[in-house]
Amino acid sequence: MFKKLKELDCWLDKVAPILILLLIVLVLRVPNFFEPYWYGDEGIYLTIGNALRHGGGLYQSIIDHKTPLIYYFSMVPSQMWFRVLNLVWSGASVLLFFFLANRVIKNIKLVYVASLIFSLLVTTPILEGNIPNGELFVMGFILLGGLLFVSHIMAEFVTDVHEKIHRRGCELWFLGKLGKRFAKANCSLIYFISGVLFGLGILTKVPAVFDVAAMFSIAWFVGLSLIDWKNLISKKNWLALKPLVYNVGLAILGTITPIVLSVIYYSAIGHGQEYLDFGLLYNFRYVKNWSLPFTHPTLVWLFSMTGKLVVAGVVIIGLSLLKKKVSLRFKFVATWLVLALFASTLSNRPYPHYYLQVVPPAVMMIGFIFEELIKLIGFDRIKKRFNSLDVIIGSFLMALVVAVFVLLKVGFYPTISYYTRFIDYATKKISRDEYYQSFDSLMKDNYEAAQIIQKSDDPYMLIWGTNPTLYALTKKIPTGRFIVSFHVRDFDAYEETLSDMVEKKPMFVVTMNNEEPLEGLGNVLEAEYLPNYSFDHFVLWKKANND
Repeated sequence: MFKKLKELDCWLDKVAPILILLLIVLVLRVPNFFEPYWYGDEGIYLTIGNALRHGGGLYQSIIDHKTPLIYYFSMVPSQMWFRVLNLVWSGASVLLFFFLANRVIKNIKLVYVASLIFSLLVTTPILEGNIPNGELFVMGFILLGGLLFVSHIMAEFVTDVHEKIHRRGCELWFLGKLGKRFAKANCSLIYFISGVLFGLGILTKVPAVFDVAAMFSIAWFVGLSLIDWKNLISKKNWLALKPLVYNVGLAILGTITPIVLSVIYYSAIGHGQEYLDFGLLYNFRYVKNWSLPFTHPTLVWLFSMTGKLVVAGVVIIGLSLLKKKVSLRFKFVATWLVLALFASTLSNRPYPHYYLQVVPPAVMMIGFIFEELIKLIGFDRIKKRFNSLDVIIGSFLMALVVAVFVLLKVGFYPTISYYTRFIDYATKKISRDEYYQSFDSLMKDNYEAAQIIQKSDDPYMLIWGTNPTLYALTKKIPTGRFIVSFHVRDFDAYEETLSDMVEKKPMFVVTMNNEEPLEGLGNVLEAEYLPNYSFDHFVLWKKANND
């Protein structure tokens, strides 16, 4: 009995910090479950998920411009369940970040601090971490795939004791025996599985390809360290690199497998061209149609695709040339940071949730910098060599992140007021209507209109304008392929949108006051519909009869 209690005490000592982190995530996400349907992208996801549940064809009968997994995740009954999924996913991501950071940062106290910072950034509204955006789902796939890939590469191919990964406590305990097997195994299957996870990340959101490249960079740096540069063309080099190349090849095969299968699937059901047009190629159009908030020629060039490629290339080549002057672990995190920053600025948009992709490597980089500073000021009991290059390069890259935020005017969402407002609502200092309206001025109109719309059994509705959350709230399906008017405008699909509406003749049509009229829609509404109610932001039209 005493032995079991001692084992339990030791286990709690190991996992207590993780359990505290998970508790923090849970507490900080409580307000999520009391929010109205207010966030535009989430409204689009839930609308598509609802259409898919009712037999709709993704990229064929209903369209958005992301790869498919985020829409399948949104095939949940309601926003509440989407938020529950986000909570579970975020908790898993915190665990995975801790385990990965535990392998690349030597100071365990800094691992705890980094994990806490990570938890706050991916949970609170400051970078829209409270919203189930694609970046958060990508993060889970990348962190798990990266944990498996990086751990096994470093364990199998690195012999330098100073470069070895660190396995301190909490060895994937949440997976039980399977976790222990994963931690010990060096089998080829692990590399393939890690690649599959990378591929699933890309199928959740395309910019994940940069995270995947960062994960593979560890193999690049390890490969460089294995080469005998004095005898470059030798059998010895090939024998040293052969197993590494083989395992990386398996990971690449794993990465492309789900992507190829997705192409085969959509082609088999007759939607291959639509998948190509909207799920994959539309992203290239999306990154080109945003104006920079500055005009200085040098800055404009630096934020161009060419400029960003040059910056990223210079950093990665520079890290490669440094050889043993900085650790493999530092090179990996630095490469991840620069590639994640590249990915988040693909379209140069200032949307905060885009920069969630930068959070994992940026937080690890902060850990590296402070690890070296602790050595410098002598706080570390074990005397170790201070590496000034880690601090210089790491500080430069973090300054680069700050510069991007400043130059692109990336705004942070109010965080303290988000929680104080919820406390006011929970303690009944403000009413539900006041609380809902604080998220978006549309809430009062949307919820009042929903009470009318939900009485109809007609599954279809047309909202001409941009109000996807009303679709999600009422669980109605758009009459056409496009959910918001700016997508109709992007593809010049005005006639198609009107034609679909006329064909389905939904019970209700909503026309937003801030939207230019859809040509021909007014004639149809005057002939067959009555203005059921005029709200502050839109007019709700009802079909004149049920025939």
